[in-house]
This record gives sequence, structure tokens and C-alpha cells, in this order.
Amino acid sequence: MPSLDRVRLGQIAKQLAPHIHTTPMWRSDTLSRLTGHEVYLKAELLQKTGSYKPRGMLWALMNLEEERRKRGVITFSAGNAAQGLAYAGRILNVPITVTMPAAASPTKAQATRDYGAEVFLHGVPKECLQFCTQLASERGLTFISSYDNAELMEGHATLGLELTEQLPDMDALFLGVGGGGMLGGVAMALQACGSNAKLIGVEPHGAPAMFRSFEAGQAITLDGVSTIADGLAAPGSGRLCYEAARPRTERIVLVSDDEITVALKLLMERCKLFAEPAGAAALAGLLSVRNELAPGSKVCCVVSGGNLDLQRLKALL
Repeated sequence: MPSLDRVRLGQIAKQLAPHIHTTPMWRSDTLSRLTGHEVYLKAELLQKTGSYKPRGMLWALMNLEEERRKRGVITFSAGNAAQGLAYAGRILNVPITVTMPAAASPTKAQATRDYGAEVFLHGVPKECLQFCTQLASERGLTFISSYDNAELMEGHATLGLELTEQLPDMDALFLGVGGGGMLGGVAMALQACGSNAKLIGVEPHGAPAMFRSFEAGQAITLDGVSTIADGLAAPGSGRLCYEAARPRTERIVLVSDDEITVALKLLMERCKLFAEPAGAAALAGLLSVRNELAPGSKVCCVVSGGNLDLQRLKALL
């Protein structure tokens, strides 16, 4: 995985700027009192499509050969990457096809269609990924991974650039981890910008792909996943993601679905942020290990994922 320097990162951010938001960061008095730290929330759920995904998807499509753009692009996703790619395809006039598991959020599936993509719902995640590969071959489509892609992570690194600009003296940074695309991109950005912040990934107990990869010393695939945080339910960690993230990541914290639900309610009730479970994972991780940080640490939690189906919300609450 090639490194990313500060100059190139700034150039990428400049090219993406017309199509994405610079999302806000706020200090939370409530969470600061609760944890004993200075807690800031990076509201990436206010990004286009409700998550960080358009950053990488736009950059991946921008770097694709014109002939491949014309033929079209396909991905497999639980929903947020699907919307991110569909949005990028609409902006750059690239035909987009997406396969999603049959149990995917209806809200995310419909939003993906609304951005102009053709959506197929198929099987469980492993079966859906196989179907995606088959469809790509049959139609001559270019497959772009929802997380394990070098250009994708370079685009996601613009999130890390914003974080270092908005909170240059942060001591620790928490973010949710699925396949590892955001973690890898942000790790590259922290390195490029010379940040000393501790980078801490957070995964559900039921989908610990990166945690297990760190244990194994290489990217691994899980036998299955089970978590309310569908945005973090990747079938495995990406090889490129692991290689980008491992040297710069302090640790991966595992949290339960119950802990994610507690964090979700806090974000909604006290911080007025309508996050989905994947977006609440970072805060759940902070709450889990808050006593392990130096008192009064300046901490940021990335809240990415605001595509919560109302029926599922009722079940969670």
C-alpha cells in the first residue's frame, strides 16, 4: 500500500471539494462530563448520503479509465457504500450497479435507487458477494470494493485531513471499523499530517474482522457476522486496509450491541445526532475504555452513518 504525503492529500481534497461537505465538529459538554475527557464529535453523518463513503467512491471513479466508466461499475454493500457509489456515479455520469444482502435496510436500498443505481437484493452477505462477482463478469462491469481499494482509501483520507485541521491537538481518535476502509484512509492521513493522536478502531463483538486480523498478523475473513451495526458487518477485513491501518493504529476495541445501543441513545437524546448503530460505535468504544485514557484527554469520535431505518429504530429503542 503506497504512502500518502501531505501535498497529494491536499490535492485530492481540492478535487473532491465541489462534491462533498466539510463536515462540522462539535465539543459535547455532556459526553465530556460523562467520560472525564474533552470529547468532540465529528459529524460525518451530515456528509452527502449520510456517511464518509462518497469521499472514497468519488476518488475511485475519478481514477478509473474512461472506457471502464462507460461500461459501468458494481459493488457489494450493506448500504452506505452502495449509496456512496451511487452518488459518485450520478455526479460523474457512471452507470452503477449494486448488490445488497436480502436483509439490507429498505431505507438504504431505496436511497441507493434514488441516487440512480440498479440494486439487486440477494441472499446472505457471503452469497451476495459471490453474486456480485458473477454479475460483474456477465455484464463486463468493473468491481470496486466497498473498502479494500487504494484510491478509495486515498479519498477517505480527506476525512483524516479535516480531523487534523479541526482538532490539531487531539490525543485520541475513535472510529467504527467494518472492512477497514475508513481506518486505513484516516491512518494514512494522520501519518501524512504528522499527527500524534492515538488511532483507535471500534468493532462489534459480532463482526470482529480487523480485531482478528491484528491478532493473526494478516487480513482475515470471518465465517459469519451478527450485529445490529450493519454498516460494520463486513465479511472480512481488506488486505490493503489492514496494511494501511496496522502500522498507525493503537488498538481495536470490541463492543457489544448493547453498548452500541447505549451510545446511540446518547447521541440522539443529548447530542441531537440521528446516527445509525455503525455511527454510534466510536462513542461506544470511548465509553468502554474511557478509564484507560489519561484524564482530560482531548478525544474525537467520528460519527459516520446516519441512515437509520425508522422501523429498526423502533426495535432498538
